[in-house]
Amino acid sequence: MNTRPTTRAEQRAAEGAELRNYRLIKRLAQEELATVYSASHLTLERPVEVHILRRNDWVSSGRFQLAARLAARLSHPNLVPVIDAGHDERYGHYLVTPQLDAQPLSALLAAGPLPPLLAVRIVTQIAAALDYLHAQQIVHRDVQPANILVTAEGVAYLTSLSLAAAPDTPDLSSLEEADYLTPYSAPEQRFTEGEASPALDVYGLGAVTYHMLSGEAPPEPGAPLPSLAAVDPALAPADRVVRRMLLPQPQARFPNPSAAATALRQALRGQIDQATDDMEESRWEPSAEWLPNPFETALDPALHERFQEYLARARKRADELHRRDAIRRFLNRWSRDGFFRRRALGQLIQPEQIVSYNVYFYELRVLYETRTEPIPRLRPQAPTDQPHAFQTPADVWQVPVPEMGPLESVRPRELALPGSERIFTCTECLGAGKVFCTTCKGQGTVEKVSRVSNRDRSRSAETIAVECPTCRGYGKQVCPRCEGAGNLVEELVFTWSRRAMLFENSDDVEDLPRMAIRKCLELVFEGPIDPYKGPWYSVAPLAEVLREVIKAAGDDTRIGHAELTVRGAPITEVDFVLDDQPRQLHLVGFEPQLFGDWSLYNRERIALVVVVAIVAMLAVLAFVGVVGLR
Repeated sequence: MNTRPTTRAEQRAAEGAELRNYRLIKRLAQEELATVYSASHLTLERPVEVHILRRNDWVSSGRFQLAARLAARLSHPNLVPVIDAGHDERYGHYLVTPQLDAQPLSALLAAGPLPPLLAVRIVTQIAAALDYLHAQQIVHRDVQPANILVTAEGVAYLTSLSLAAAPDTPDLSSLEEADYLTPYSAPEQRFTEGEASPALDVYGLGAVTYHMLSGEAPPEPGAPLPSLAAVDPALAPADRVVRRMLLPQPQARFPNPSAAATALRQALRGQIDQATDDMEESRWEPSAEWLPNPFETALDPALHERFQEYLARARKRADELHRRDAIRRFLNRWSRDGFFRRRALGQLIQPEQIVSYNVYFYELRVLYETRTEPIPRLRPQAPTDQPHAFQTPADVWQVPVPEMGPLESVRPRELALPGSERIFTCTECLGAGKVFCTTCKGQGTVEKVSRVSNRDRSRSAETIAVECPTCRGYGKQVCPRCEGAGNLVEELVFTWSRRAMLFENSDDVEDLPRMAIRKCLELVFEGPIDPYKGPWYSVAPLAEVLREVIKAAGDDTRIGHAELTVRGAPITEVDFVLDDQPRQLHLVGFEPQLFGDWSLYNRERIALVVVVAIVAMLAVLAFVGVVGLR
């Protein structure tokens, strides 16, 4: 990380300066392209991190804007999301990310090698992010410890897309390669070439893996690579995996980052067994794998007893199904329990991959509170209104409001802004509280035409004066403007309301038996969350919901409360070969229910039963016909 001296502008920024919609609070770090500050959104008061470009040349500006554009359109649990970007007249280009409470992997490695289990977790997550980038035709080209963030819970994020190769990458041929090629860069990496291969990122991930396990950065390409076994003999199985990732020939490396991560996990199963007490991976099928769900790292199980219990049961279930020949035995039992199922199915299949994981469904109930901009209002003075010295009106969000339930909605109502009252004499009655009656014009009487009967039995109209019905003869009435108070109060009022909304999402279950999963769901978590906290953004379905939730808020509306409910179900996915054809089946729930295609069933028996049923039906019809003819 660059450590050039702080400029005066940066010092001012760290002391509460405002940049567009954000107040900069504290300088956190200085990266190659940007200075990073902790900040707060001025209206929503949500904590964020603001990255301000610290170089003015066009190449740096282009790289910074490229990183912002790419990150803004990408969505992956292990990529840092960009929630805002723009240009400020004083500070220049900036981008905004959630507050992650993470530190660079380079800082962790300063203390020495990492435990193998943590290293495997980081490699697995970064490999998933790289696979996602490659699927979007993006090659990162700068995988190194400084560009990987790790939270206290072990969630890893890949950052810095400023050197990425993408369809809209700016021309980087003017860069001095010596300044940007690191010990983690593949030997074939060049910025002058138009195309970049995903093999570059496989090499970078391998170099980072070597550093995490050995505690030392890898040597320059072509130099002898010290064996990991020299650091720890238990790491010997991982040595061949890392060496293959770091081969000088791109085509000889692993085909993709996830394949390398899987091979590393299988090589270190003995080490993983020592670090965990609920799974014995060394006794699993070679092709078996447990995939942690991002939700399980975003939420610390140790702090939530119900979730901890659920996760322990799910891991135990996976451990049992992953043991050697466990799937075969399960399928043999399944075969015996149904007449139409293929016999000895477990002996017929050839498992190629066994993967267990949890699927979660999310319900987020959000309370939005709206407080509009204050507007002036005139009203009659009340007995409780007393003159007072001028006060600066409070902010609408600091005004106490009636206490309600955390998710209770409230229809719009007007509330006064304390300190905004101003009492003055009514201009209609000049403080008297009464005005001349508008009906009798202050006379107390009004003329009334009445028809009277004459002695000759004729009728005529007669005008007489009667008491005014409005003022009852007094000639005055209560002032309609001040309602008799004599004074008026001018104050600022705002409209306050609350509304509760439900947002729902789930992990990707497109290729899974959705109805069966819903029947097996169990409540695993229920409680309030902070929708602005970074760890929740590591869960892709939750991140989608949170972005929608935050988008629904505005300058006048804030999120007052968010309640998350999560239900989960364990899944085991088996890829296998049967009848020389690739197949797939799913085991759903803690008492596994099997779902697959027709290849799991005995077609001959099914056909025989169908033929017998048809023959029997034809026989019945023939018999009915014969009886009818008689």
